[in-house]
Amino acid sequence: MKLRLGLSLLCLAALLKAQTEMNLEQLADFIRSELALKQHTDKQLAVSVKKLKLTEKLTDKTIVDLEAQGAGPKTVQALHDLQTQSASLKPSAQETTSSPATAPEAPIQTEPTIKLGAKTKPIPPPDAVRQQQMLDEIKQYALSYTQNLPNFVCVEVVRRFVDPKTMDHYRSLGNILAKVSYNQGQENYQVYSVNGRYTNASFDQVATSGGAVSSGEFGSLMSQIFEPKSEAEFGWDHWATLRGRRMAVFNYFINSGHSNYSIAYSSGPGDEQRIITAYKGLIYADENTGEVARIKFVAVDIPQSFPVREATEILDYDLVEINGQQYICPLAAKLYMTANHDRTKNELEFRDYRKFGTNSVITYDTNPLAPPPEPLPASKTEEQPASDAPSAPQKTRQAAAGQTAKPNTSTPWGLPSAPPPPPPQ
Repeated sequence: MKLRLGLSLLCLAALLKAQTEMNLEQLADFIRSELALKQHTDKQLAVSVKKLKLTEKLTDKTIVDLEAQGAGPKTVQALHDLQTQSASLKPSAQETTSSPATAPEAPIQTEPTIKLGAKTKPIPPPDAVRQQQMLDEIKQYALSYTQNLPNFVCVEVVRRFVDPKTMDHYRSLGNILAKVSYNQGQENYQVYSVNGRYTNASFDQVATSGGAVSSGEFGSLMSQIFEPKSEAEFGWDHWATLRGRRMAVFNYFINSGHSNYSIAYSSGPGDEQRIITAYKGLIYADENTGEVARIKFVAVDIPQSFPVREATEILDYDLVEINGQQYICPLAAKLYMTANHDRTKNELEFRDYRKFGTNSVITYDTNPLAPPPEPLPASKTEEQPASDAPSAPQKTRQAAAGQTAKPNTSTPWGLPSAPPPPPPQ
């Protein structure tokens, strides 16, 4: 058996020396053979990969599959370099790798998968008078939104990802758990767990370790759009369906002279830069009540000298239970930022809402070493095309907000257990 393995290695070495060009199938077979033989280190295999020249385009899926099958970090980095070199080549005509890490890539569609017919005509936009009526309802809702919120606390789960080469190849930076308190209209964020380790820090302090953070989800982002001093410009955009309800979607724009939307960047302690930028976006709201279900923010006209090149946030609201009653509160958010050569993505969720009184004492029993809850299902955050079917009765939903619900007897609060002591020397 050892003799056969040695001969195989010699054959592969001769192949690499005589022929540096490979297609994707040959590349995958070569790396899998090297991993199976275990005769070379990750560094040595990476050196061999760097000497190759591909005849087909290397895809993210192939790299992820080979990484799942045992390719080390240096080999994976060499594959990414090879991917950049092969970007202009044609993709392979057949699947070359397979692993539980990825699902088979869907074939390219040559025709639309949905054809519009007589029964699927798009809903026509409302007339100008109706649009103004809906905007007035939305504005009234947004400006009075915080007045209807109780004082509360909740857990914010932040799942952070980075794409170092801006090639849609995100890698996890870990998770952050934070206590968010809302008291008399003021928001306060306190981080208590970073990647399963107990800590006591602000989001600004956590941001210095990489990634992006955001704040203002509990009302201030919504109200700023409709405040008179913002002088926002509104226009009709489209109809949509969100969480099973029909939404009227308006676009908006606020110039930098009337904006309160700020972006901060820090490469380390003592190096923080902050600007206020113009922004635009979309507002998804109930056509009858003005209840806001989603807001999209996109920073525009960012100065060329500022490190952050792109910033987008999508914020969703829905019914949540607080102390046995129903309120419309932030449900989830997504934050995308591009700074220098890094692209970051944050997926935020707001869980375990609890009533907070000014004289109450709050402790945590959330274990920072425990994994965060499972992400929300896609049905909670994905937009669907609008249909002619009527929305759910609004009276039922309006009555739910503020109604007494079945008490939640779970106890997610308490002091996190301290990390275990170091082992004896």
